[in-house]
Amino acid sequence: MSEDVVELTNLSRQFGEMFALDGVSLQVRRGYVHGLVGANGSGKTTMIKHILGLLKAESGSVRVFGLDPVRDPVAVLRRIGYLSEERELPEWMRVDELMRYTQAFHPNWNQAYADELLTNFGLDDSKRIKDLSKGMRAQVGLTVAVAHRPELLLLDEPSSGLDAVVRRDILNAIVRAVADDGRTALFSSHLLDEVERMSDYVSMIDRGRV
Repeated sequence: MSEDVVELTNLSRQFGEMFALDGVSLQVRRGYVHGLVGANGSGKTTMIKHILGLLKAESGSVRVFGLDPVRDPVAVLRRIGYLSEERELPEWMRVDELMRYTQAFHPNWNQAYADELLTNFGLDDSKRIKDLSKGMRAQVGLTVAVAHRPELLLLDEPSSGLDAVVRRDILNAIVRAVADDGRTALFSSHLLDEVERMSDYVSMIDRGRV
């Protein structure tokens, strides 16, 4: 089994005249927390979208678990937990409904772990998503991302816009999710102190270059 869960090789992506990614090569090793730090607009989200297969490489290659995420989306995505900066969650659902809905897609779903996280976060699972604060939405999003014990956890600015207490709780939950069973996490942030505290490895990205 390869030591690298993610392998990007000379990956480039242009939007109009601008290079969002410019010849990026990056390896994310199995069993570690890998921090990706850079200013807003530096290319972090574009990189994560390539790893998820939401964008196709214009040049270079993307391999996740040795597979191309564009060609084999089901094989790749079922092994990934993802939390986006926007925390896109269905507004009309209750928290418990969202848990049941997500469980249907993941045979490895661990409801006891999901319940434990919701309890630790102090969340009421009968509440509708639209009635939750920004911090609560982030906590629900993280629970959905980690409760199926993904091999790779991808987090795009996981603590963006959150207060210090919620940030700490979310970061601790991420560390625990990875520490259990030797899983892997790649998370992006523009907060250097956060990356420094969380990460085994750090990559800095600036204007599309590592």
